[in-house]
Amino acid sequence: MKIPTTRLAMGAFVDGLTTSVFRRQQRRSIGPPLRSIHLAPGCGGGGRPTEPSDSPAATASADPRWVLLDRRDCRRNDSLAAAAADGDINTAVAECRTSTGHRLLVSSGLVSPPASSFLYYTCSGAAAPDDDKDGGGGNSNAPTIIAAHADSVLLRMHRPRDASSSSPSSSMATTFDHFVYRSGAGTAARPPSLTLIPPRNIPTRYEEEEGRFPRGRDPYNRILLGEDTAVLRRGGDELLIIQLELIPSYSDRHGTADLCVLRLGNSAWEQKRSVPIVHDEGDELPGPLTGPSMAIPVGDRFLCWFCYNAGFLLLDMGAADDEASPNPKLRYFRLPGLLADDDQTFYSDDLPPLTNSQAMGAGGDAAVRLVAVEPRCCCGSLGRSSCPRSRFAFTVTTWTMSLTAAAEDEAPVAWVKDGVMDCEEIWALPGYKGVLPRVHLQQPVVSLDDPDVVCFKVVSDTDWRKVWMIQVDMRRKELLAAVQCSDTNPAWGRHCLPAKLQ
Repeated sequence: MKIPTTRLAMGAFVDGLTTSVFRRQQRRSIGPPLRSIHLAPGCGGGGRPTEPSDSPAATASADPRWVLLDRRDCRRNDSLAAAAADGDINTAVAECRTSTGHRLLVSSGLVSPPASSFLYYTCSGAAAPDDDKDGGGGNSNAPTIIAAHADSVLLRMHRPRDASSSSPSSSMATTFDHFVYRSGAGTAARPPSLTLIPPRNIPTRYEEEEGRFPRGRDPYNRILLGEDTAVLRRGGDELLIIQLELIPSYSDRHGTADLCVLRLGNSAWEQKRSVPIVHDEGDELPGPLTGPSMAIPVGDRFLCWFCYNAGFLLLDMGAADDEASPNPKLRYFRLPGLLADDDQTFYSDDLPPLTNSQAMGAGGDAAVRLVAVEPRCCCGSLGRSSCPRSRFAFTVTTWTMSLTAAAEDEAPVAWVKDGVMDCEEIWALPGYKGVLPRVHLQQPVVSLDDPDVVCFKVVSDTDWRKVWMIQVDMRRKELLAAVQCSDTNPAWGRHCLPAKLQ
């Protein structure tokens, strides 16, 4: 079977779900129809961008150095089974068996940001294509992306167990399978791979403290979440999967956390109990910690858990693996200034909510970059205001913190403000002015290729079905690219995870 493939320019998608097969060198990408705004090369701050177009750009683009993975929309493509049998392209498809014996195949369709990239799958015994709603979002059996680092992606897939299941809780208990997909290099020497990892064999804190499931819970019922689970790709082929469980304030173990660790290739998980949490301003935490919002790998040494509107937890795996100091610890750092404890979700008729306005990402191999969309008044002062002229006024501020200094307890450890960009500057950018709505930016994502580049989501204030993703160079203050999704799915672009699948 020989399937023609094409390479698309940034932000371009081709319709047609049943004919898609992907190569690492040449790939066909499919998804919701997009309108692209391509800025003219070298336009800088004064050039004229092209107008939005419904057709893909004619020029080909190179394989993206990093991508925005849509973590909740793995798309079904039943032609992958035939593609895997084709000797010419079998390196583009990875496969393994689920815990219930079904054959699962996964491949990737990658485009440059700010467009979303997708993983594609097919699984024997899964829902029929008509039930999949053309893209996984309507199929509860579709895989979900949990975490990613370097060429590795952690997936979760849930499906009903057979009636003959030995589950102690119910013959129809939900089974969670977890897989690691490695994109490889697209060559026979290094093909992509898919591995079913062992279920977490260690009871969760909830199971222990609440005394649930006295007869024992099926390990396959334990779930890994994107908020508390991280993947860390280290030297060679080493891959760590780490789930963080914060101990609540009412527990005798308050001020600590449990870490559940799996080294890919091992048959069982390990647990590090009661890992102490050290506050950046002293040995004691100022109060109960909020649950993490996302897990962020940095380089091949650090893991961070970002707590929205609060701070982040830092784990130095270099120190944790040091035989001379086998007891790991977590360090907690608060967000700078007004960001901590700033509730921006409250809204009224005169005060629109500012949702998903903070994010943190890797700022290199040993630093984190924080991006925050902060409301301001028309007079210039920071903070939310019900003034009509301030309804959508904001600034975008970026900070950086060195993790090397933080991990080694060097003083002082502080956030360094990199820059501020006002909404009026953003709205006046070529490609934005007169094309995109003058509203709050949402859901920042830091580029893995250049931490000065940030992607944002833009949603029309008059029609929630009009959604754009834009890419902004915060240092040069330029709009690099934008794509508009013409699909009616309001969740498009909502759950994007940066990854380098090269």
